[in-house]
Amino acid sequence: MKRFLRRLSAPSLTVRLTRRMLAIVAASFLLLLVILQVQYLLVRDTLRDRGLRAQAADIAAHVRAGRDDGFAVDLPETLKTAYHRPDRQYVYFLLDGEGRVLASSHGGTAPLAPVPAPGGDPFFSRTDFANRGAYYGVTVPLEGANPPLYLQVAQGSVHPDVLADTLIEEFLERSWAFLLLLAVAIASVTIWTVRQSLAPVTRLSVMARNIGPASLDRRLPEDNLPSEITPLVHAVNTSLQRIESGYRREREFTANAAHELRTPLAVLKANIETLSSLDEVPQLIEELADLERLVTQLLRLAQVDNLVLRPEEEADLRAVATAVARQLGPIALAEGKSVELTGEEGPVRVRGHADFLALALRNLVENALAHTPRGSGVEIRVGADRSLAVVDDGPADAARIFERFVRVKPGAYKGAGLGLSIAQRVAAVHGGGIEVSREPGRGAAFTLRLPGNPPFSAS
Repeated sequence: MKRFLRRLSAPSLTVRLTRRMLAIVAASFLLLLVILQVQYLLVRDTLRDRGLRAQAADIAAHVRAGRDDGFAVDLPETLKTAYHRPDRQYVYFLLDGEGRVLASSHGGTAPLAPVPAPGGDPFFSRTDFANRGAYYGVTVPLEGANPPLYLQVAQGSVHPDVLADTLIEEFLERSWAFLLLLAVAIASVTIWTVRQSLAPVTRLSVMARNIGPASLDRRLPEDNLPSEITPLVHAVNTSLQRIESGYRREREFTANAAHELRTPLAVLKANIETLSSLDEVPQLIEELADLERLVTQLLRLAQVDNLVLRPEEEADLRAVATAVARQLGPIALAEGKSVELTGEEGPVRVRGHADFLALALRNLVENALAHTPRGSGVEIRVGADRSLAVVDDGPADAARIFERFVRVKPGAYKGAGLGLSIAQRVAAVHGGGIEVSREPGRGAAFTLRLPGNPPFSAS
């Protein structure tokens, strides 16, 4: 139930993108309306002035002059309708050179404004005319009139935006269905576009859902994908590759561990069942020690696989090498061999875990002692370049020596073949590695190298 509620509270990516695209479209429409409104305000006065001049030109074409009846304006029916309306929204006056009214649309005897001086502004505003509010108009001279005649044309400001209001009203009356259809079309196209854009993600999610432990070899396709999704798919495939490798190693490790444990357990069980005297107890104890050694190595290997270094951890390679030499020196001496510590005598600090570095070095030294003949020795060399080298007098065979449960000479020495694998894993966790080479005049040389680190504190 909680999971279902979380899904409801967290909309899908399709819903989010659709909402955002619709919001962008709505914001674009609003921005367009604002731009049109600003544009209308900018050109309204220009259009009004141009319209008044055009009206004055139309009226001037119908001015009639005579000797007896003076001057008259004989307008056609199309213009009479506009200039003889009772509300006097539009008015005109025919003036002589002195500004006296010769004819008007409503019988007025006083002009709206005096005749402008030559070169003056022909446009004027009248705040109140005939108790009908303000008027705005223009005074233009009649061409070819002698004596001079002027025509005043004005528009009342009772409804200054009648034209705009009429256009908007007619547009809404006739176009609401178109607007509704346009809105539905935009919403449909937006949803379709979002779904088509996210279709690759949906297909990839279905494919990823079908990948399980039995099909870790499958990978998500990286071809023909949007560039924004390709890095994510590549990262997922890389993670699947690592998971597959780790899963395969764990299965191999489990199988090998079971095999290695089965043999000594079977031998120990057989010896216990055939035990005839207490004289055979030391042999059983030795077999139990071998089994304990194998279990200990398996536990150490599991610990190394889960090792995570803390940023503040640091170790001294010289101190690590000294501790390992002291620990394994007596064992080597009992076998007629020796352990020698050389190299840097001062501290060599690295970022790392001292106990696990000691474990890796101890496994390298134990491996070297196993391959070193009696009467010879093993050298532990501490390098100033943050390295630990173990040199022996035995053969240098580097083939598959770091694989788990692999022994170069089975039966030649005790062990399950995990020591070098543990050492290599410790080096890898510390960001380094182990190199195998041939020491001139001697045997194999295993060098554990650690990467450079920032300066350490003196503490």
